[in-house]
Amino acid sequence: MRPASSLDRRVREVEALIGKPIILRSMRSPERNLRGRISSIPGAALLEYRDETAGYFWDCDIVRELLEHLAAGGGPAVFRDDCPQPATPPNPDNQGSECNPP
Repeated sequence: MRPASSLDRRVREVEALIGKPIILRSMRSPERNLRGRISSIPGAALLEYRDETAGYFWDCDIVRELLEHLAAGGGPAVFRDDCPQPATPPNPDNQGSECNPP
């Protein structure tokens, strides 16, 4: 068994805080500005993050941002390169978003 990384530990801490499991999933999107998003699915929180090159760890920063958003009590959100703050998704399937005012 490998030792838990700090990211693994943080996932477990946030799961305990929000009271449900977190599913981390890499994604590819035609939207180049989309960095990640949080969705609420039955019984879990789904955190999806842009992963352009599998096997590299460029995605750790966005995973931490998504976790911190949840830990701070945030709900569904979309994180984009062109928005200073996470945007609230406009519809239930989290497709598209507009920047929220800072």
